[in-house]
Amino acid sequence: MPALLTKNLGVVCPSCDFLNVVAAVRCMACGSATEGSAVAARTDPSPRLQPPQMDFAANEPTTPAAPIPAVAPSAPPGLKGRSAPAAAPPPPPSRGPPPRPTFQSSAPTQTAPQVAGPKFGLTVLAGPARGQRFRLAATGAQVGRAKGAILFPDDPFISPLHATLSVRDGKLFVRDETSTSGVYVSINSTETIPANGTFCTGLRLFRFIGAVEPAEPWNKSDLLVYGATVPNGQIHYAVEEVMLGDRGGRCLLSPGPVLTVGQGRCDFSYPNDEGLAPRHCEISPLPDGAMIRDLSGGLGTYVRVTGERPLKAGDRLRVGQQTLQVEALS
Repeated sequence: MPALLTKNLGVVCPSCDFLNVVAAVRCMACGSATEGSAVAARTDPSPRLQPPQMDFAANEPTTPAAPIPAVAPSAPPGLKGRSAPAAAPPPPPSRGPPPRPTFQSSAPTQTAPQVAGPKFGLTVLAGPARGQRFRLAATGAQVGRAKGAILFPDDPFISPLHATLSVRDGKLFVRDETSTSGVYVSINSTETIPANGTFCTGLRLFRFIGAVEPAEPWNKSDLLVYGATVPNGQIHYAVEEVMLGDRGGRCLLSPGPVLTVGQGRCDFSYPNDEGLAPRHCEISPLPDGAMIRDLSGGLGTYVRVTGERPLKAGDRLRVGQQTLQVEALS
């Protein structure tokens, strides 16, 4: 190499081709010996001071240096013509302090399985739709002649929207939607009804009228209406059968402690009603109503629902001409 160029230009490392400073003895990149010392000795016999070695660790720049691109190795002779796999790019330089460790457990969190609530269904035991079964939704269903999920369009005793069945907290409730004929629920053993409350047995509907007050003492200036007198000092109770169209039918007035309904030898006897037991139920008057006792042996005595009433599996409903039984489904 001409001496003029060696004195004025940097020295190229023969190992890595790195361009070093003028008269560099060792490569600043890889540390290999360069030709700077030999050239300098030939061109200038006087001793010269070598540049001090640079401490790269002490003078490391604060900003990360750009990564040197990796040189892909040449393919072997047998794989010529095929593309060599590309080298993986170097990871990006980390900036900032490393993330601090956390003390949260790495174990997977187990969520408690959600237990589905009980499911309910209805089976028609008697009536024109006998044999049909209905599965209630998770929130319940509505029953009617024109509105709702459970429809009986051919039943003239069912209102357009008759009743609502709702499921809350795993329990079933029924509510009468101000229907004309009402919703009736079977009683387990005994049930108390108020004065003018209704109940049904078999194909019969009854109303407990309550106590009949005796007539006031006669005043000569007043006019009286013909009729039998109620003995003074004795309370009589009245129960009447309700005919079609909410008309009063046969009425029984009795001072006795118990009134009975059944097929025979009862205060209200209906020998041809197959839905009645021989002694179906008893009515015991109370000061503020009456207590109904079921003696049917499973045929059922029903009282009218006022407001909302809870139901359970095995309970029966009277809606129009249909008798429905509540079932618990799996």
